[in-house]
Amino acid sequence: MPRWSWPREAAQDIARARQIAEVLIRNGLGFMVDRSGLARYLPLWRAQGIRKETPQHGGQLPERIRRTLEELGPTYVKLGQILSTRPDVLPEEYIVELSKLQDDTPAAPPAEIIQVIERELGQPIDRLYATFTEEPIASASIGQVHRATLPDGRAVVIKVQRPGIEKEVEADLRLIRAQAKALERRSKMVASLGLSEVIQEFSDSLLNELDYHMEGRNADRLRELVRDDLVLLPEIIWDHTTRGVLTMTDLEGIKISERSTLIAAGYDLQQVAERVIDAYMSQVFVHGIFHADPHPGNIMVCGDRIGLVDLGNVGYLTPAMRDRLGQLLFSLVRQDADELLQVLVDMGAMSHQTDTDALRREIQRLLLRYYGVSLESIPIAQFLSELMGVAFHYHIRLPGDLALLARTVVVLEGVIRSLEPSVVLAKRLEPFIIRLLRERVSPKRLGLDAVKTIDDLRAALQVLPRRMDLLSDQLARGEMTVGVDLRRMDQMLRRAEAIGNRISFSVVIAAIIMGSALILLGGEEAAAFRLPLTDIVLPIPQVAFLAAGLLGAWWLISIVRSKGL
Repeated sequence: MPRWSWPREAAQDIARARQIAEVLIRNGLGFMVDRSGLARYLPLWRAQGIRKETPQHGGQLPERIRRTLEELGPTYVKLGQILSTRPDVLPEEYIVELSKLQDDTPAAPPAEIIQVIERELGQPIDRLYATFTEEPIASASIGQVHRATLPDGRAVVIKVQRPGIEKEVEADLRLIRAQAKALERRSKMVASLGLSEVIQEFSDSLLNELDYHMEGRNADRLRELVRDDLVLLPEIIWDHTTRGVLTMTDLEGIKISERSTLIAAGYDLQQVAERVIDAYMSQVFVHGIFHADPHPGNIMVCGDRIGLVDLGNVGYLTPAMRDRLGQLLFSLVRQDADELLQVLVDMGAMSHQTDTDALRREIQRLLLRYYGVSLESIPIAQFLSELMGVAFHYHIRLPGDLALLARTVVVLEGVIRSLEPSVVLAKRLEPFIIRLLRERVSPKRLGLDAVKTIDDLRAALQVLPRRMDLLSDQLARGEMTVGVDLRRMDQMLRRAEAIGNRISFSVVIAAIIMGSALILLGGEEAAAFRLPLTDIVLPIPQVAFLAAGLLGAWWLISIVRSKGL
């Protein structure tokens, strides 16, 4: 088995790698230990005893992986949660199982949390806050949240990073990246999934989550863009915020998970559900930045406004991506398979393995399921999930933020259904789609597109004369070369080499047969070879005929086994 090099590991990294290997083996995933290179960290007797084949009951594998991630701790739970948003990377059964991962962790002792706050902010806790509640109101793997009061009397909540979590996460990320690269080297299927790129996206996302400055900036940017009476966001107290401590104003409201409390307070649940949908659709289709964790505990009803908390996970959509999203849904209503195919291709990176004709037929079958469906009746979450599944099957890598949006819509639809089942998300979506389509054909947009086209044409015309001069000079000197990049060139060359080898082999066999026949025509003396100093006579033609027969039989069998006939 080939070995691969790691960066210089610290003793704790080696211990962690051994622990991961043991957890994998305990959950029946020993084959992953072997393929990811973790076996080198186990004792020799233990490494040799690893069962290397995949468990025979494939249906149980997703569940085993989920249990393993839960046992491995915060970093791996986060990895599973990120992967559960990527149906363009993993099959559906894995997405369903990974969606069950919960980020519930027992709270750290108050003394440790206070120590972190004082170290980060450089002052005693009683000088920083007038009051501090030691009992956390929420606890997760990365940090936990406490209520407090500022010296000026403002009620705030404090998000505090768990002690030592940053070093633990960074060590795990080093191991995960190394494991992903090792798996890609050992498996063409894993390499085709682009696992390293997904892991890098995950690493960047998790490292950003470890820096509470990022969450604070997300809140400020979203508040700046969403300047309306619909959404309420907490204000960041920057002089009480660092990389490991985030202080923000406490939103007073009722969580939408508290359905009975909302009814008792006199709220119309249908109106609340519609406001929540409008708040999210406005973020997606108007501003291009959206709160990507619509967990019921993160959405509150604050009077006439919808309050959003926990902004560590935020998605971004470029104007071009928003346009394509609207075009995607519109092509679904029009039942236009070619347009939907083009949008899907424009959205993602198509692999050389993609069969375009087969992809078009699959999209046509997908459209038939929604034949005659109006825009307001489209089951958005179901459609996006199925579309992501098609992208996975045909090796199309979609942007991470688009996958995040699909997951956000799925979760949001479930939240709305639990709050008020009569409200249909798609009905509230139609005005935003129509607005997008109108913007695409508005005079202002057409004018901007025309200016951009003219500018691109001007740049091309400036470069063209120089390129023509260069080409004519190369042609005059006889130095022009033409490069041809054919897909699957390696496979073609290997096939050509195999054909050449077979032809050469058949020529050699034919030559042996013809030579032996010519020797027989020369008579018995020419056909016999006497070994020097012995009375042994070898019948050369007969031996050659036998050898040619054996070689010909072996050649024919090899062709049949390789399905070359």
